[in-house]
Amino acid sequence: MARLSTEERQKLIINEAIKIIHDYGYQSLSIRELANKVGISEPAIYRHFLNKEDIVLGILSRFNEFDQSLFKDVKTYDNPIDQIKCFVKFHFEFLNKNPEMTSIIFAEDIFNQSELLREKMLTIILKRKRLMKLIIDEAKSKNQILDLETDELLTVILGFIRLVVLEWRMSGFSFSLADRGEQTVKTIEKLLEKK
Repeated sequence: MARLSTEERQKLIINEAIKIIHDYGYQSLSIRELANKVGISEPAIYRHFLNKEDIVLGILSRFNEFDQSLFKDVKTYDNPIDQIKCFVKFHFEFLNKNPEMTSIIFAEDIFNQSELLREKMLTIILKRKRLMKLIIDEAKSKNQILDLETDELLTVILGFIRLVVLEWRMSGFSFSLADRGEQTVKTIEKLLEKK
């Protein structure tokens, strides 16, 4: 069997950490358990990551990759309404393909135990909020959506995404999030459109 590169090994460790959190909860994530799942020694894990917090930072770096793809896709549209729809659909499509990431998003205990992790997650959230704020403000300036408070519209859109994802997660992923996302996009569009 070929030896894995450092980057491949780190990716494998992060993948297994996500699975452990998804299957058993954050409290079950330990270096020992992770080493067993990956099939390497505990000291080998420490050659790649300083500690459990560092592993979670690696998981959060996946959200940065997600954001880069999200921002790139949103920018392919000129119309702010299409950008809003893209933003919403992108979240549902990503999570539909990666349901285990919902275990990270909704694991508040992860972020309550570390100021560094809390700040990192807040940075991710604020970056997405800034993008949506710019899009909403542009849509309002072009008179394409209701002239309501931008922060309130932002809360409605992000809250809608979060609620649908939570419902999907709590139902044991029993419905297609991508299909439900299509319905959600249409509903958000109807709520925002000027009549």
